[in-house]
Amino acid sequence: MHCFAADNQIRHMAVIMRLAVISDIHSNLDAFTAVMDDISKLKIDDIISLGDNIGYGAQPEEVIKNLKHHRISSVLGNHELAILDKNYFKTFGPFAGKALKINKKRMSNHSLRYIAGLQPCLVRYDCRFVHGLPPDTITKYIFNEPEKRIINIMSRLKQKITFVGHTHQMAIYGLDHGVLKKKKLLKCRLSLAKSRRYIINTGSVGQPRDSYNEAKYIIWDSDHYTIESRFVPYDYHNAARMIIKAGIPKQYAEVLRN
Repeated sequence: MHCFAADNQIRHMAVIMRLAVISDIHSNLDAFTAVMDDISKLKIDDIISLGDNIGYGAQPEEVIKNLKHHRISSVLGNHELAILDKNYFKTFGPFAGKALKINKKRMSNHSLRYIAGLQPCLVRYDCRFVHGLPPDTITKYIFNEPEKRIINIMSRLKQKITFVGHTHQMAIYGLDHGVLKKKKLLKCRLSLAKSRRYIINTGSVGQPRDSYNEAKYIIWDSDHYTIESRFVPYDYHNAARMIIKAGIPKQYAEVLRN
């Protein structure tokens, strides 16, 4: 698979802008709606999703319809990949597999075709966007990779800033003269150094794994060269009820409440 560069990428590259980067919505319409409401109050020029828009939650069809309605570009996540690749689906555990089967039954043919059209990564605004590990790996978790491999990957990328998802945990990796530093991202705004390279892990909109109930996403401001981590409250009790009502394993409801 290869990255897809949009036809209007050249025009976008020089534009000073504020970009919202979302990831791992996981069929959680309540969380996604709250994030979109938050974005609407801010001066945001574009939105990009890092995939895993489906799975775990109860409303995959509604999430995809909203992505299309808002013209949000998305890369392919591993849950979308599992819909397309039967062999990869077999690597899912029984609970995640059951949730994805229920998700698939709830999606229209239009939404399944939408998933089939997603690419493994995007390159826009002088940044790279991929679900798992750059340059274009969908299934690998960055926190499982040896430091030397991450340094090697970052050193080879043409883009200085890459956004990834998949882990459901916010973090930033900074590379400066061959030295890699990593730290967690909490509720903050950080100034980045233009001389350094970064991988920014955006957390999860709809299925947290960091003990915070809020829906999370990142704002990249190319003018001020900053990133801001956004934590958005939403009705996670309703999202949990929807999961249980759909017959999806209740552990994916419980994680929303913890």
